[in-house]
Amino acid sequence: MSINRSVVCLFLVSIGFSAVLCHSWNFLEYLHREPPAPVAKSSPRAVTEGWIEQQVDHYDQNNNETYQMRYFGNDEFYQLGGPIFIYVGGEWEISPGWILGGHMYDMARELNGYLFYTEHRYYGQSRPTPDLSFANLQYLHVNQALGDLAHFIRTKKQEIPGAENSGVILVGASYSATMVTWFRQMYPELINGAWSSSAPLLAQTDFVEYFEVVGESIRTVGGDECYNTIHEAITELESMIEANDFAGVSEKMNLCTTLPNNQLDIWIFFSSLSDLLAWVVQYHWPGDIESHCEVITSQGWADYVKQSFGECWTPNYEEFVEYFSQTSWESGAADVMRQWLFQTCNEYGWYQTSGSPNQPFGSSFPIEFFYQWCTDIYYESFYKESINYNAYITNLNHNGMYPTITNVYSTHGGLDPWRPMGVQEDVNSFAPAFVIPGASHCADLYSISDQDSPEMLASKYRTTTLVKRWLLIF
Repeated sequence: MSINRSVVCLFLVSIGFSAVLCHSWNFLEYLHREPPAPVAKSSPRAVTEGWIEQQVDHYDQNNNETYQMRYFGNDEFYQLGGPIFIYVGGEWEISPGWILGGHMYDMARELNGYLFYTEHRYYGQSRPTPDLSFANLQYLHVNQALGDLAHFIRTKKQEIPGAENSGVILVGASYSATMVTWFRQMYPELINGAWSSSAPLLAQTDFVEYFEVVGESIRTVGGDECYNTIHEAITELESMIEANDFAGVSEKMNLCTTLPNNQLDIWIFFSSLSDLLAWVVQYHWPGDIESHCEVITSQGWADYVKQSFGECWTPNYEEFVEYFSQTSWESGAADVMRQWLFQTCNEYGWYQTSGSPNQPFGSSFPIEFFYQWCTDIYYESFYKESINYNAYITNLNHNGMYPTITNVYSTHGGLDPWRPMGVQEDVNSFAPAFVIPGASHCADLYSISDQDSPEMLASKYRTTTLVKRWLLIF
């Protein structure tokens, strides 16, 4: 079967809409993208690309296979003995921007630090195996990635002149913030501290809280009318489906073909509609939610969906599974999502479902939909009980909401749908946490700005103060 490439995704440009050709499930990749790079403060020539040899399996002494892990470095501020700052890559391909600007860059400039940005195994160009077959994905695990990071730190402290006794600070965003928290727990001797921005720590399969916060954020920023318009439209669509009015639903939502009376296609249809606003809320910047809500309230949900997709679209579960079952590194599935979906099945869950009544997107993409993803994409290697057990083991190994840590500053945005899976109160007196009102996912990673709220500004200053304390710089 050929993949339908006619569907388009919405990208916000200022207060208008600009359509970009992509698959109907491209919003999933957008939700797991590299946070948008900050304004560069140095020339790209300051950054060098490097590769470091890593063990494919850090836990099997009989496995001598290695691979080349990619990273970027910037030594423009480094002075002998200065600290090492590492921005840790997550489920995305790294780019130079995060060591050319942003708050970590500013701290490194002030403290004469060396800047690095490491790429996570299996993402971008860091490829440990010939392909992404299920057998070869066995080495895609957070503990293997943390082993990569430990080897990177040990190696760089030996290679960089004067760095043998340098302090090390890790910075992470979203999943990579989870990594820096767990790294401090597993390898406390290798780093002085970590700044963890928007880290989910609790593995949970039925992540109903995600769309609860999406709904709260829409109501808070976009207003009750926006929330209610979405809720009423989704309720109407669900009623039409219940009445078997598939032709009416398809015409109203501008589908290319009539939505079939098939549970999996119905689930992906409603999931697709909910994710149209998920990415807007997750990466909200002042004006984003407001501009989307203006279209929704003035023109209606149906017109908003039509503008969002730009042309007719086809929510087809069979195509979805076929696409993410591709195992070649050259396939579109290898950009992010085949690997990330594997990690969710194998370690975390975090399936953003309609399991709560306290959100505006109905009840038509339940947890069973996501269990089915794992079963169908990975050839029945995962199923409900195994996926839940995998999440249980992750929490058992990493202590869930109660990590054993010091010298970690955990921050979250008040609008961020990922916030409920992270620590929102101090873990202890040496591991503080702060929720920044009105902020979105990873929004505090950027340089101090006159646009910062008082709470955002205070948190950024606190980050710098804590880093200096961890490095014993006063």
